[in-house]
Formats: sequence, structure tokens, C-alpha cells
Amino acid sequence: MARQGVDWEEMFKELVVFCEQQGHCKVPAAYKKNPQLGRWVAVQRYRRKLGEVTAKQIERLDKLGFEWSPTGRVWDAMFERLLKFKKKQGHCDVPSQWERDTNLATWVSNQRHRNKMGTLDPKRVKRLKEIGFAWSVYGKDRVRKKSFIKAQENPETTNKKASDAEERLYHVISEYIQYNGIGPVPPKLGKCIQQRGGEYPPYIPLPNRPLLFKMSGENGRSVKIKWDGKGALPADVHDYLNENGVLPSHD
Repeated sequence: MARQGVDWEEMFKELVVFCEQQGHCKVPAAYKKNPQLGRWVAVQRYRRKLGEVTAKQIERLDKLGFEWSPTGRVWDAMFERLLKFKKKQGHCDVPSQWERDTNLATWVSNQRHRNKMGTLDPKRVKRLKEIGFAWSVYGKDRVRKKSFIKAQENPETTNKKASDAEERLYHVISEYIQYNGIGPVPPKLGKCIQQRGGEYPPYIPLPNRPLLFKMSGENGRSVKIKWDGKGALPADVHDYLNENGVLPSHD
């Protein structure tokens, strides 16, 4: 126990130095200059969820401006975009396939789905309710229902040619499963469909063309990641999606 206490103090001191140099505590998980510090910061967030960070440690980290939930920044930014939409349109019913802002359309659908599954933070539910957010459009979900069993026996999608495949990212509980409709349904997606009585979960359609994703790297530097328009998304892009519920900005 003593060794663990010393280690925490040592890493806390390194975090203080980082904050003094950078002006913030947003240490990247893969921080090349100090990989141990990047991992330690991520571990603190995980340990707090388990109740393993003491109240005194939380207080000290809070004073540094430590962010316990980095994804909150993305959620707040999307919420602001929804407010702007409401100001112009007079409501929060962003079309599910809104070409002007596909990320906002996906995010809105994601909030409804997460609320339905009971995984949306109550504080966020309250904020959305306060601006008149509709949890069910026209009283029922717009997701098209399909029989999973029939799809397995004679699926329309498996008869597609590879050239006609449409890459989709299906939202399954807390992660996105990529599936283009060709071949067997991924196990996690298939289980989700069965649990929903044959109803497919919300999805993000991916453009059938090469994309150049733009993400923030170390020290706030912009990182560009290419995807050729078919096949699996780059791991970093998929991780960003699972963490934030939207794709990174892209060309």
C-alpha cells in the first residue's frame, strides 16, 4: 500500500509539471513524451468509476482542472449545435438523414437510442428535456423492423455484390459495429437484433468514397487519417466514434 501511495504522488507531480507547461491537464492516452503519465491519467478515470480514488485525491485533481470525462466536451459541442438548429427551425427534430449536418443527425438518433437502452446520463436526459427534445418521433421509432431469422435464412443483403455493399456503423449498446450487409451478421450485432425482436439498431451510413478524417493528436496538433471508402475503418477513427458517438470531421 505504501508503494502505491508513493507512485500516485510521483505521477501527480508529473501531472502538475505537465499542467504548468501545457496550461491544461488533457494528457493524451498515447503521450509519446511520457507514456506512463498518459496511462496513469486514463487509469485515474477508470479507478474513480470503481470507487478506488480517495476523496482527497479527487479534490487535488479537481484543483488542477482534471477532466474526468473528456467525452463530455464533444457532447456539449453537439448539444450547442442542436440548440442552433432549434433556434433556426423552432424544434429539435433533426431529420435522420440530414445532409447539412450528418453528425448532428446521427448524434440526435444516438441520444434517443441510448435513452431507450437506459445508458444516457440522467443529467443529459434532463438537459435535452428542458429544450423540448422528442424521444420518440411521431410516437414511434422510425427504424425499419426486419425479421432476423428470415434475414439469416434468405437475407437480401447477402445476395448483394461486393461493389454494391454499403458500409454501416450500427450502434450496439455502447459501441459501433461495422457491417456492410455482405456475409454473416457480426455476432454482437446479431445478438442485439434478436434481443430487439428483429429490429436493427440505429446506424451511421458511410459514404462510398475515400475519406480523410481530421483528428486532434498530441499537443492539440491535427492528425489526418485516410480511409479508402470500403472495408474496416482505421482503428483510431473507430475508437473516436465509440468514445464520442460521432465520426471525426472529414473531407
